[in-house]
Amino acid sequence: MIFDDAVADQIFAIGPEIRYLAFGGGHDVVLRERSGLIDASTSESDRYEELLVNPNLLRLAGQRGIDCGGLRYLVVA
Repeated sequence: MIFDDAVADQIFAIGPEIRYLAFGGGHDVVLRERSGLIDASTSESDRYEELLVNPNLLRLAGQRGIDCGGLRYLVVA
């Protein structure tokens, strides 16, 4: 699995709007949450989102990206 604390720290440094990160490889998902969040959603809710919703978003966007040279990442706001 591709997971790098330094990369996660750089992404969180972009701004406080970034609250959560997920790194995936195959069936493995590593979740990171910005420290000090107030009123954060439950980790169980985040886990289901990462396992069900986001893989499907990536699949759909990846299929769309075929004619555009592929897909390297997807940002969900």
